Amino acid sequence: MSAITNIERPLAISPETNRRDAAGDQIKHYIRSHRLSPGERLPTVRKMSEHFGITRDAVWRALRQLQKEEWLEVLPNKRYTVSDKLYTRILRSIRVKAVFSGEGYIYFSGFRRLADALSRECRYHNIDLHIQLLPLRTDPDPTVWEGCDLLMMDSDSSGAFLRTFKEFPLPVIGLDANYSTLYHANVVTDHHLGGRIAAEAMLKRGTQSAVVVYHTGSENNPRVSARIDGFRQTWLEGGRSLSSIQLEPIGWSRSSFEIALNVQAYLERHPARGNYFVTDGRLATNFIEVLAYKRVAVPGTVGLIGYDGAQRGELTDPPMTTIQQDMDRIAVSAVKWIRDISSGHEERGVLERISPLMVTRGSF
Repeated sequence: MSAITNIERPLAISPETNRRDAAGDQIKHYIRSHRLSPGERLPTVRKMSEHFGITRDAVWRALRQLQKEEWLEVLPNKRYTVSDKLYTRILRSIRVKAVFSGEGYIYFSGFRRLADALSRECRYHNIDLHIQLLPLRTDPDPTVWEGCDLLMMDSDSSGAFLRTFKEFPLPVIGLDANYSTLYHANVVTDHHLGGRIAAEAMLKRGTQSAVVVYHTGSENNPRVSARIDGFRQTWLEGGRSLSSIQLEPIGWSRSSFEIALNVQAYLERHPARGNYFVTDGRLATNFIEVLAYKRVAVPGTVGLIGYDGAQRGELTDPPMTTIQQDMDRIAVSAVKWIRDISSGHEERGVLERISPLMVTRGSF
């Protein structure tokens, strides 16, 4: 069973949804996922009724609606086929390359989640997606543009990409990337809002003081600084004083073991008590593990909210309450931009901010 007990996001349920709409969506998905060619016939109404688990009447009504929408054409024998108009307008295959930092694997585990979400969303919309790894400490070469119609760029690759190329021969979508107007669209997590959500959660509990923990030097990272600023702003708006927030840097390392040692050294200097907002997922999970090693009660003596892009927090003891980037929504929005651009959408330099989620588990 998942350790997630609450996700503060409303369910996307439309009261207007009816059986015909649901059947129509199922038929559209069948056409996309099976890559039906123009003129190719759909299964019989009886078979679709059995396959989708809906009535024949619902299938008939959905087919008539899809004919009006130019997804389908009807033959004299009342068999439906995929429309030529649909194929050129909707089913045209788009070749997309998504560039992530890594060397043999995608470097940032949160982006591995995003890569999975992108793959699922592209398959659903009949888009050919190729994931290319940009080796760490290596700038991209001109071959990055080959074999695709559009590029997507992750944050860790974005800086090197913008330094290397001053003009783009193809459209580019930034995924939580630098806010460059050279990109057609930047789909970013609202990290400032993430910090605000963490502060609001503490204020609701009546917390009077808080410790904000970050990796040394990461306060200059725009994502982390936005999280800290958002927390501070909401904390002050909640009537708390600036002196009631402590900002605590802890040394960074690629080794989780070394991070744990750095956390342990910090807690020996500053015994654990009160409530912590830890602005990095790996740092937060190490923090909880060190607290467990030191037999500090969580929650109880300490409450902790992390910022976890990789869902590591499900595995800690107790499971970590966290602010989490909504990778599924980022992927949906990115694919929407792919489809808009491929259909001649000319708007450029758009910044779209995606709200993060508050995932309530056991650490706070």
